[in-house]
Amino acid sequence: MNCDSCGSRFTDGVQCGLCKKHYDFPCAQISESGWRKLGVERRAVWKCTTCRGRASPAPATPTPDPPSLENIMKEIQALKAHLTGLPTLVEDVKSIKSEISEMKLSCEFLSGKIDDFATKISAIEARVLSLEDLSENVSTLQSDVGMLKLQLAVNDQRSRLNNVEIKGVPEKPNENLFTVIEAIGNAVNFSIPKSQINYLYRIQVSNTNEKSIVVNFVNRYVKEDFVASARAIKTLSTADVGFKSVSRRIFVNDHLTADMKFNFNGKGI
Repeated sequence: MNCDSCGSRFTDGVQCGLCKKHYDFPCAQISESGWRKLGVERRAVWKCTTCRGRASPAPATPTPDPPSLENIMKEIQALKAHLTGLPTLVEDVKSIKSEISEMKLSCEFLSGKIDDFATKISAIEARVLSLEDLSENVSTLQSDVGMLKLQLAVNDQRSRLNNVEIKGVPEKPNENLFTVIEAIGNAVNFSIPKSQINYLYRIQVSNTNEKSIVVNFVNRYVKEDFVASARAIKTLSTADVGFKSVSRRIFVNDHLTADMKFNFNGKGI
């Protein structure tokens, strides 16, 4: 709103109880704290300088009679009676001042404690921020480790592209794995010359005493053709490759990593 005296815009001021006009504190000639101290009732009847100037003149005060000696003595006696309690009042004031001093010391002590707490809180906040940064770094590192593990798994599986894993073939002392692979090739109608094999060996199968045979082919396409031929024979067994005393299924598959086996089968193999 605008001040009705100077026209300046203001958000907080006073209102005349008579003319109802609004004034800012400088034009009303009263401080903001003074206005607050008036209270609700006194603010409601407060008058601006203009309205106070319009007030009707006070009635003439009759001239008092000159005071008599008797009246003067009475007033002196009354004043002495009032002053009788002055020493007690002085002591009370001293006691109050002492209590105020003690309160001041207590406030200063508490202020020091508050400053200490503020310092400790600032240190804790700094540590929390440091931990938050550390947590973000850990999350980033975990993500990087996850990516590296995935890349290693991909590279590991890629290195096995030419590999075949054969399960179900019993292990014999002094066995010739080339002869075993040749017999499997004959059983599935697929010739496997030694020139197409880099190396072959047995590996332990998880959670069993059985060892499967891993064959690394020189050519990936030869490996794929061999796997396709073996899978076409649904009843391939140990009896087909010369193990007459033992009869069980033989399985020819890609040589998968442990993670790939778990993802493929839903559980470790």
